[in-house]
Amino acid sequence: MNLASLQPYTLDIALASGAVAIICFILAVSSLARASSLRRKLNRLREISSAADLEQVFTETKDAVQSLQAQLDAAKVHISQLEKALNKKVSTPVIRRYNAFSEVGSDLSYSVAFLDDQGDGVVLTSIYGREDCVTYGKPIEAGESPYLLTEEEQSVISGAMGTLERQPARIS
Repeated sequence: MNLASLQPYTLDIALASGAVAIICFILAVSSLARASSLRRKLNRLREISSAADLEQVFTETKDAVQSLQAQLDAAKVHISQLEKALNKKVSTPVIRRYNAFSEVGSDLSYSVAFLDDQGDGVVLTSIYGREDCVTYGKPIEAGESPYLLTEEEQSVISGAMGTLERQPARIS
């Protein structure tokens, strides 16, 4: 083959060579980008494998989950204990002021009920008179007392029991 016969096609050959060079350049750039991405992934895997093998990573993860489960169980037990203790604490006290004697002005006498969620507790009554002031305390169990209750005491106990019934139920 003779070079003179290719001379009319030199421009076409040069353009084709340029196009092939551009395609090769694009492929080289994309290959470098992909290699960089793979290198980053490999480095992440090396970090894991340098610290431990995959079996050890799995074991550590499993142990961590078991530890968290134990902590969750302990928290549930603690919450249950707190709820039981809370049920024994006084809920919102109810007070009623009244005039015990007609000759004494103002509502200076009062009865107040301090009850827990079971209706157990105490009702305190203070009777104010011109000559003296007397305070009584009566135990309450399930909303009842072994002692005779006045109308005012029964009223505050009923009010406190009504308050207890309106409280939202606790989620277990």
